[in-house]
Amino acid sequence: MSEVIAFHPRVSPLVNLYEIVDEKGEAIWGGNDTHEAIRYLRSSPVNCRILVSGWESDDEDAHLVGQPIDITKLIYSVLAVNQ
Repeated sequence: MSEVIAFHPRVSPLVNLYEIVDEKGEAIWGGNDTHEAIRYLRSSPVNCRILVSGWESDDEDAHLVGQPIDITKLIYSVLAVNQ
């Protein structure tokens, strides 16, 4: 994949945070690198999910904007089509 995946316009001040959560909803990985998040999801145990959330950040604080979105089915659907 050479394209950058983004859910917000490039001029947006929002930062995407990806979290891999286990079947209990406990975070087992987190970061803002899209490709690393997908790699981690693919090597995670069964029933793990990937969530994405938007954050506004300045030099001192970060604030969640909205609620995390479960994109697990979307990611697996795209992976299935591209294989």
